[in-house]
Amino acid sequence: MAPRKWKQYRPDDTPDPDGAPSQPPTHKPYAPPRKPKPVRSLEERTVRRTGAGGAPVKLIVGGVAAAAVGATLIFSLSGGGDPPGADRPQTDKGFDALVAALKEERGSTLVRRAVIYPEYASVSTPYKVDDPADERELNYYWDGDLNEPSKTTSDDEAFDLATVDSAVLDGLCPQVKKLVEDPTNCYLVIEKPDPDDETPSWIWAYASNEFNQTAYVEYGLDGTQVEVHPAS
Repeated sequence: MAPRKWKQYRPDDTPDPDGAPSQPPTHKPYAPPRKPKPVRSLEERTVRRTGAGGAPVKLIVGGVAAAAVGATLIFSLSGGGDPPGADRPQTDKGFDALVAALKEERGSTLVRRAVIYPEYASVSTPYKVDDPADERELNYYWDGDLNEPSKTTSDDEAFDLATVDSAVLDGLCPQVKKLVEDPTNCYLVIEKPDPDDETPSWIWAYASNEFNQTAYVEYGLDGTQVEVHPAS
């Protein structure tokens, strides 16, 4: 067998034509993720309200009579806006403001579940308020305004949030906090009880401390205690 003849490699030394366009990159350069929208403090949410002429109106809240008079005067001069406490949903004014915002946004106050914190609330509403069989729902975050809802499903039965007496909610957290040593937070859960429940409860008030010791009390719609669960 005759030996194979190998050709010597000769590189192509023909220059590229001047001005030849370079190839664009096939991938996008890295960009850092967008920072989440910062959560506004209570003071920031209060100051953002504007009165006549666009000037910010700072609602003064305090335990002394002079501060209360100052808040009333500023609110009166502003020509409108929300009264003090209107963005704190565990108060009667704040809860009523939440219900009103829900009515304006959805044309209905039907909900499947409401979780009420001191400074904000989370509310699940039926996607189709006129179709109880539709399990789709919209979950709203409210801190004085309703934010863009997330979407999920649930088979919980809807009820009218407007039937909850806002004056009842005012006194629930102070009661349950007495069951926990040095409580740090308290929140309320409102949902329709199971029809088979022998001790039906509409409102659950939870309080806990920094050691994760939690107590809760079940209430009826009128604020009557149904069952007490000490801290554990």
